[in-house]
Amino acid sequence: MSTVSVEVEVLGGAREVGRASIALRYKGRVLLLDAGVNFDEEDKPVFARTVPPRDVDGIVLTHAHLDHIGTAPAYYITYQPPIIATKPTFEMARLMWEDFLKLNGYYSMYEDAEVKRLMEAAVYARYYSPIRVGDEFSVTLYPAGHIPGSAMVYVEVGGRRILYTGDVNTIYTKLMEPARVDGMPPVDLMIMEATYGASTHPPRKIVEERLVAIVEEVVDRGGTVLIPAFSISRGQEVMMILAERDLGIDVAVDGMVRQVTDIFLENPSYIRNVELLAKAREEFLFVQGWQDRRKVWKRPGVIIASAGMLKGGPSLYYLKKIMGNPKNAVVMVSFQAPGTPGRKILEEGLFHETGEPIRARVEWLDLSSHADRRGLLELVARIKPAKVLIVHSDGTVADSFAQLVRDKLGVDVEVAEEGRKYTL
Repeated sequence: MSTVSVEVEVLGGAREVGRASIALRYKGRVLLLDAGVNFDEEDKPVFARTVPPRDVDGIVLTHAHLDHIGTAPAYYITYQPPIIATKPTFEMARLMWEDFLKLNGYYSMYEDAEVKRLMEAAVYARYYSPIRVGDEFSVTLYPAGHIPGSAMVYVEVGGRRILYTGDVNTIYTKLMEPARVDGMPPVDLMIMEATYGASTHPPRKIVEERLVAIVEEVVDRGGTVLIPAFSISRGQEVMMILAERDLGIDVAVDGMVRQVTDIFLENPSYIRNVELLAKAREEFLFVQGWQDRRKVWKRPGVIIASAGMLKGGPSLYYLKKIMGNPKNAVVMVSFQAPGTPGRKILEEGLFHETGEPIRARVEWLDLSSHADRRGLLELVARIKPAKVLIVHSDGTVADSFAQLVRDKLGVDVEVAEEGRKYTL
């Protein structure tokens, strides 16, 4: 065991969901795990804190959601450290960075040139295959079960063994198999998300049946169902649920959901049931432009569209068209952050731009791609780490889950604080 300490610093994601970024330091060198962004109440980006790029031996991205990757290109202004992720993560991340700059370029720390430099430094990783980073770090990715290409990161450095879960799921979904930890070596420190550390998700089958029942009820009476969905994973999950049932109902898919679906199909080994996703891709209408867009909301059927929180994208266009008719429905299947238009609809039943009441039926269904408290606790029990550090969780939720881990498993656990340095 080395006498030099390994230092862990949380640069973002402490007592908050998102803006994830962890710095591992050893002998003056840094391995960065994720570099995400959140948004404030005015929808302006709030970037993760950064470390000097010249000190960074490498960056690892766990998956392509913006709250884990949105700060990463800022490290490529003057330096070009290697950046490690799976192939689908890089392909989706490029889409997300391009979209982020279109919407937030004025406030961004970086521009398109930095995204290009980052992609030139890409190191494509496969699960279970160790990668050497600099002189000191060894990195191995394990399937996280969250979205296609998502990974938990196992790091060996200075005789210590650290596991960073990123976002993780422990159940089977239409799209994904659960996280895999079989054969994982011992873990000294487990840095884990606890987004739903105080919640229990309903059984997946019941939620899927509820979604299908709502769709059939609304369409049978001549209505249109709008399903705002995250472009990455949630939109495809809904597509697969509907495709499996052969409902004989028109389904249209719009926004970035389309491009991401094609990325998934080009990376079939990361999908649990690629045949079902291919069936949905073949049978559903992928909206190609305004000629399609103006038609699909006028007929009974389903529209799956980004963005999932109704902050923009085609879902906002469709909402304006269907919200005034009680025959229609808006079914939320994604997390609705405080202050977002989707959250305002759920809490107040009002359209954020005008204050008009939403006359369409409004539903929210729990199709989360995160593990709940039971799944998270089981994951800790399987891995048996010496210590747990909780990130990516609201403060009160994190405290509750930390106490649960202490009581049930007797494991040493702390809730991370931003900027504090933890030594191993």
